[in-house]
Amino acid sequence: MLPSCSTKKNTPASRNWQAFTTRYNVYFNGSEHYKETLKEMEDKYEDDYSRLLLTHPAEARADSKMPQPSGDFKRTIEKMQKAIQLHSISKKPRKRSSSPKEKAFRERGEFNPFLHNAWLMLGKAQYLDGDFLGAATTFLYTAKHFSWLPDVVTEARLWQARCYCALDWTYEAENALHPVKEKDLTNKQLRHLYNLVKADYLIRTDRYEEAVPCLREAAMSASGAQKNRLWFLLGQIYAALDRRPQAYEAFKKAGAGAATPHRTKFNARIKQSEVYSGNNIRGEVNSLRAMARYERNKEYLDQIYYAIGNLYLSRKDTTEAKKNYITAVEKSTRNGIDKALAQIALGGIYFDEREYEKAQPCYSEALPLIPDNFPDRKTLALRSDVLDELAVYSGNVHLQDSLLTLAAMTHDEQVAVCQRIIDELIKREKEEKENAQREEYLAQQEGNNNPIDNKAPATPNISMNTDKSWYFYNNMTKNAGKTEFQRRWGARKLEDNWRRRNKASFSFDDEETKPDEELSDDLSSLPTDSIGAESDNDQLKADDPHNVEYYLKQIPSSPEEIQNANDIVMEGLYNMGVILKDKLEDFNAARKEFERLDSRYPDNIYRLDVYYNMYLMAVRENNQSLAESWRRKILEDFPDSPYGQAMRNPDYFDNLRRMHDIQEEMYSSAYKAYLDNDNSEVHEMTARMEKDYPLSPILPKFVFIDALSYLTEGDNTKFKDRLTELLQKWPDTDMTDMASGILKGLNEGRKPHAGLSNSRGMLWETRLSDPGSELGENGTPANFDFNPDDPHYLVLAFPTDSVNANQLLYDVARFNFSSFVVKDFDLEPMRFSDIGLIVVKGFKNLAALEHYRSVMAKSGFRLPEEVRPVMISKPNFELLLREGRSFEEYFRSRENNDALKAEEDILPQNDDPQDETLLQEDENPQEEDDPQEDF
Repeated sequence: MLPSCSTKKNTPASRNWQAFTTRYNVYFNGSEHYKETLKEMEDKYEDDYSRLLLTHPAEARADSKMPQPSGDFKRTIEKMQKAIQLHSISKKPRKRSSSPKEKAFRERGEFNPFLHNAWLMLGKAQYLDGDFLGAATTFLYTAKHFSWLPDVVTEARLWQARCYCALDWTYEAENALHPVKEKDLTNKQLRHLYNLVKADYLIRTDRYEEAVPCLREAAMSASGAQKNRLWFLLGQIYAALDRRPQAYEAFKKAGAGAATPHRTKFNARIKQSEVYSGNNIRGEVNSLRAMARYERNKEYLDQIYYAIGNLYLSRKDTTEAKKNYITAVEKSTRNGIDKALAQIALGGIYFDEREYEKAQPCYSEALPLIPDNFPDRKTLALRSDVLDELAVYSGNVHLQDSLLTLAAMTHDEQVAVCQRIIDELIKREKEEKENAQREEYLAQQEGNNNPIDNKAPATPNISMNTDKSWYFYNNMTKNAGKTEFQRRWGARKLEDNWRRRNKASFSFDDEETKPDEELSDDLSSLPTDSIGAESDNDQLKADDPHNVEYYLKQIPSSPEEIQNANDIVMEGLYNMGVILKDKLEDFNAARKEFERLDSRYPDNIYRLDVYYNMYLMAVRENNQSLAESWRRKILEDFPDSPYGQAMRNPDYFDNLRRMHDIQEEMYSSAYKAYLDNDNSEVHEMTARMEKDYPLSPILPKFVFIDALSYLTEGDNTKFKDRLTELLQKWPDTDMTDMASGILKGLNEGRKPHAGLSNSRGMLWETRLSDPGSELGENGTPANFDFNPDDPHYLVLAFPTDSVNANQLLYDVARFNFSSFVVKDFDLEPMRFSDIGLIVVKGFKNLAALEHYRSVMAKSGFRLPEEVRPVMISKPNFELLLREGRSFEEYFRSRENNDALKAEEDILPQNDDPQDETLLQEDENPQEEDDPQEDF
């Protein structure tokens, strides 16, 4: 019986026997392990509710920075491979007739009627285990190898698209989804899978509106933890589309169910409050406050008060919103993303209210807590960096305004104000001491309640200053020094020539030294009599923040000190306006600071610069009448200034407004001249740009390619000078890192190397000879060789009528320079009829190219929608060019190769007589490694 049913024979009996043993032996055990592990993964995975949820926890394996799911599917993979190797029937059956049906049957590559299930299970296990590329190859082979089973082909294609989505390869996912039609979805499982994969693809391509129907259908047909997860994701999509009522209902369903974990219910309820659209928020606020009283929500208090703050902020009640955001930060015990969200919201309110010194710590403390892929992280980082500067000037203005207000009071009023500050300080210190004692007592009580530590002596709660600088060990000394410095200089930034407000010039005469303020090392100068002791006592009082003298000495009294305070205020207001205008482009906020400066100090030294900045903002906003009023003001008050002379031209406004279009056109021409090795044209256009548009934001790009042109001319001195000028004038541009790295190498003695031309490696003359051809000249298919160890290219194909080739080339080059400091990639533009190609070279093998694409996906760099990436080996690409082959033929050949490779990896390579032995061992449960699990 057994010999007649082996895999070496193809009869109805052998086919049925192999299907039976496959299903109820190895496959059954692997399937049971798969189901148990999958349920554990879906139920126990802790989603990151601060970001858009994944459609399945397995997708988190593509990003190591995300919470990773549990579950190891290697046992399932081994079982499915074993089932395929031992039970595959590839031998052709005996020919019975010549009918089309018989012919189609004999052309099959697999005759075990159950084995397709093992292939599908293998791919699913690879996907869930994080091997997305391996799974995609398995599903590709399954779709090709079982073409007579339409449902299997459809399921395999959907899973293949799902693998590409997990990798964020949306173009490949689209290609896999495209062949699946509505008529192919013949059962509920296929329809659910299609809706899930299609929704995942649309979300990853930011097509949220189109994703809603598919995601809703997928959520309705899901079960268990996946149902809650998909409803939660749908609520997030609705919220992103500002469809609050639908989002509220989706989050409600996400938290429904008796078996739903508390963490999911809690976050769904919090999200409901964020999208609440009713008129009266009192009920929502009371409900959230009630949640705060439960002990099980103690670790989630930051989320609760953050949600309450959001409710008040949605009603423009910033006062209550701030109170609750502050409470959220104080109550946070996890110091994670939830605390960061409250800090960012609080900092945003402070920023809008122009309390920059309060906003700065909110952003600086929140930024390290948010992940790199957090939405708008770059914007938040930019605002944090700018606030580091703004807070200095804002703090100066606030401090000096307070001191000037005190200076206008009588002595008795000053003393009363100072005493009130002291009373508040003493009260705050007392509360802090009591809180510390309470926490220490509770900690000791908790230790005493622990039987293991009952005999252990109580450890004193010692707070040590971990600062390595001896000066900062003494807080009184530190505060006194800081106060004295700010009294004299204001809260200056740490920078060269920090004493000077105008850094453009420097004179040693400006630095004054007061002999009576110098410390002396002469021991004879130390006081030894009673008068000296009294002086020391007075000094101690003046340095003690609990004494009135400490505050009185900070109040400016002389005309010089009052003028110095006003100068600091003027400087602060001006610099705040410039920073807001140039670095954040917040013109309304910048205009308010300039107007404050102009109204408080009509004759300030910054008037001309303020007028011109106001003029530029009006131009940027295309407000011609306002810009003209500021132009006249400059002409009336400063007619002989450089700005005044330039603005005498009545077309100055139009020239400035056209600057954007002109500069882009000029740069395109200059870059083309650079690629054509026309260095003289590059130098000429750069000089023209510097003369006509010295304030252009893209002028640094001109200077950079101008410097590179000198390099190919062999003028290394001019090359270095231009790079130095670039860094001095524009220290913060896209070219900064690149230029500074080159200069560093030059200063270390390295010699620059220039190619034969500016467009190194560019084969502009190469064309594909016949775009319509699929076969070579002799009519045979191309002999593509798919060796992963060959050097590889990434070919970016695009239609030339809708994509700017020069801009794409620049964007890819900038990505390469910013993401790969050591590795140098060559970029080769090509054109084939109406199709443009940019070939990225320099990949040692396929693995290196896959790493490059993963870095591109994780960095947030997005190619234009019309650009299609193609991964191809160097020999195969050269074959395309040499024989005039089409990409379509290459894609078909690659699919066939991938399918063949998948088959070779799983199936035996030759007819080994030992196969029969293996078969018998598998079918004998007593000889299995684990007889309890394989039969």
